[in-house]
Amino acid sequence: MILFITLTIVLLLLAISAIIAVAVGGVAFILVFGDVIVCVMIIVFIVKHLAKKRKK
Repeated sequence: MILFITLTIVLLLLAISAIIAVAVGGVAFILVFGDVIVCVMIIVFIVKHLAKKRKK
């Protein structure tokens, strides 16, 4: 029973640390590449707008 409780606690700690690592990695990705993502979205919006304009 002690082994089961120990393994359960280890599993919970690993799961929590994995969730925190993914969250921190996601935040770091957004901070580093956020301006690039916004720039790409603006360029896509402009190209779509110009494509619609030429079809009319």
